[in-house]
Amino acid sequence: MFIRKLIILAESAKFNNYCVAGVDIETGECIRPISEKPELEDAVPIDDLKYPDGSRVELLDIAEIKFSDRAANNPIQPENFFYNEKYYWQKVGCVTLQELIDKRGFDQRDKIFYNNERSILGANVIKFSERESLLLLPVEKLFISIEQAEDHKKFFGDFVYQGKNFYRFSVGDIAVRNQFADKDAGKYFFKDNAVVTFSLTNPFHYNAECYKMLAQIF
Repeated sequence: MFIRKLIILAESAKFNNYCVAGVDIETGECIRPISEKPELEDAVPIDDLKYPDGSRVELLDIAEIKFSDRAANNPIQPENFFYNEKYYWQKVGCVTLQELIDKRGFDQRDKIFYNNERSILGANVIKFSERESLLLLPVEKLFISIEQAEDHKKFFGDFVYQGKNFYRFSVGDIAVRNQFADKDAGKYFFKDNAVVTFSLTNPFHYNAECYKMLAQIF
């Protein structure tokens, strides 16, 4: 077992649970705590996002987490580590977004996960010697697009990063999805400037593509 203190940078929607991401307060390394239960598919249930006093793990909390020695060994998401479900997460502090940026800075990338598209084949990801599935990046001119499916709405982000336009990145940010849930299908301006925690999904079964998500928008 080993212990890390993470600044929580994402609690996005994943089925009926949460995809959680953070950054190690000492090393600046991105970490995705995941459950050891295979049926949760690398998500975290709400009951595990509670401190011993019953309060909720919140964004920008500094959470001390005990991790299992068993490696996740996910070639697409190397940041994945199994947390030890026998122990509560412990809140040891919190930071502001600006404090985090001042201390760690943004990730410096010309591309968002290997190319300028909204997805990439999992087989192509594996070809890279250095892989990553979490990034903290600044974006501009962020719009939220809503598409109506048969029984639910889909939420996408269109934005500018380093002068390039990006379209139809899935939005996993629960607060943003709730904010736009009652709006009709269409495209809506959201922010001139935003800080985004980006996440790359595991390959989807039907097409083997890994999709890029705005997991959390600040």
